[in-house]
Amino acid sequence: MAIRSDELPVVDPLEISGLRDPIGVVSVYVDADPKEQAAARPAWVVATENGLRDVRERVKVNGDHARWKAVFERLDELEPELSALLDPRRPGRGRALFATVEGGELRTVALHVPLRNHVALDEIVHLSPLVAALDRGRPVGIVVATQADVRVLERRLGLVEELVTVSLEPDTSEWRELKGPAAANPALAQHAASQRDLFERRLEEHRLRALDDAARRLAELAGKRGWERALAAGERRAADRLAEALGGSRLEISVVDKNVHGLAPTDVVAALASELEDEVRRREERLVARALDAALSGNAGALGLADVLAALEEGRVAHLLLSEGGTGEGARTADGRLVPAGVVPPGVDPGELVPISALAEHLVQRALATDAQVTVVSAPSAEPLLAHGGVAALLRW
Repeated sequence: MAIRSDELPVVDPLEISGLRDPIGVVSVYVDADPKEQAAARPAWVVATENGLRDVRERVKVNGDHARWKAVFERLDELEPELSALLDPRRPGRGRALFATVEGGELRTVALHVPLRNHVALDEIVHLSPLVAALDRGRPVGIVVATQADVRVLERRLGLVEELVTVSLEPDTSEWRELKGPAAANPALAQHAASQRDLFERRLEEHRLRALDDAARRLAELAGKRGWERALAAGERRAADRLAEALGGSRLEISVVDKNVHGLAPTDVVAALASELEDEVRRREERLVARALDAALSGNAGALGLADVLAALEEGRVAHLLLSEGGTGEGARTADGRLVPAGVVPPGVDPGELVPISALAEHLVQRALATDAQVTVVSAPSAEPLLAHGGVAALLRW
């Protein structure tokens, strides 16, 4: 039985972000790519085993005996869960495991979208791969429009569901009451042609009104389902009319010149895979452009680590943008403030600064704690951010 998008397990990064441990938190991400499942040693198995080995080596070199002993013992305890995480037969393309070392807490996640292979042991849980996947898997509407009907689908976190079909065909039984005239009478034949033209005009007018009504219903559905964008495909004329009718709504809709009429929902999504990916890229580009414009014009935007960190401390960030490559290193003051690497705040002893290697993870946690959205911007959309340390933000004020 197919899984409905509204039956997906709720994944709350903020709840996971609460994992804390004096020794550390283990974060393991796996991309169980179906293309690799037939391999003797899939790529995600190799990546995870290498990552866990690196964790063991680093903690043994850098930590005291008690710490590395605790980490080794905890990883041994997690072996059944780690084996299940790597098992090709388990459900979910993207899988993750989060575990405290000393506290014994454990969280697991399985999604139908990819997660970047990643293993870490840090003072905080690493959430950027999960946040990135949830953001890229945001719901999108897919409309298949023909002269006969409008099918509305939704793709959410890698799953597709057909929501409704709106018929555009009218009841024309009364329109056909006129009887055809005898063909031998030219005047009657001309009258019949006129009647046929009238019938076709009435049919076209009905379809246009029906498409406009379908657009209104689609806008309402988009608001209820949380769509920011949609794709319209099928017969170009019908798709264009829908897009035109939605011009005044908040829903951004793009028309795709592909005939997907009659395809099953999953086949529709497969046929539109590249266009859906383009929509994700365009959204990222728009967000980056908005943040740059807002910051450079002195409005509600911030660029660079220093400005973004200051805005996060004040709870002013509405949407945090991070380049996929990360934001480099930083440090934490004794009272918990985050600063870029090499920056010593006034009144702070440089010797009291605690180095932070994965600063992006701390930014993500600060953003989630203040109910800000987070987008991890993929290359090349993130290129404009690189001159600003790979970070920007849209601000609340």
